[in-house]
Amino acid sequence: MSSDIQRKRIHKTPSDRRAEIVDAAAAVALTEGLECITPRRIGEQLDVHPGLISHYFPAVEDLVAEAFGTAAAPNRTPSHPTGRAAETPTKHLARFFALATGAAYDDISRLWINARHLSRHRPVLRDRVGRQEATWRSRLGASSARAWTEESSAPLTCM
Repeated sequence: MSSDIQRKRIHKTPSDRRAEIVDAAAAVALTEGLECITPRRIGEQLDVHPGLISHYFPAVEDLVAEAFGTAAAPNRTPSHPTGRAAETPTKHLARFFALATGAAYDDISRLWINARHLSRHRPVLRDRVGRQEATWRSRLGASSARAWTEESSAPLTCM
């Protein structure tokens, strides 16, 4: 008689399983750092065999880059919320800078520093960091341009 306890298998679609793996890796990246993303660590997080992680991500570098991209996506971070169409561009920028310097932003700040450091020697991560930076610059630039053009005649006030 075996002493191993059989785990209940939960079958998911490949896209759902992949998304679950990436989300778990993103959580580990934010709390522990990108270098802690391994098939074993993510398998523990999801209570699955590390081989399942390796099946979806044969190269750990791909999982690290994907996790960074997910964790650093502008729509997932508190400093760049979307869907505030009624907000003036100046108020949007003021809220962005207030949130980007607060305690809630510390994890994402550490993630970016970690990613920039590791990307010096990891081409896949370097590419993802570059794409994320371009996305952030584009969104922030668009907000700045709107604030400049729509409110250039009104005096700027501090919030």
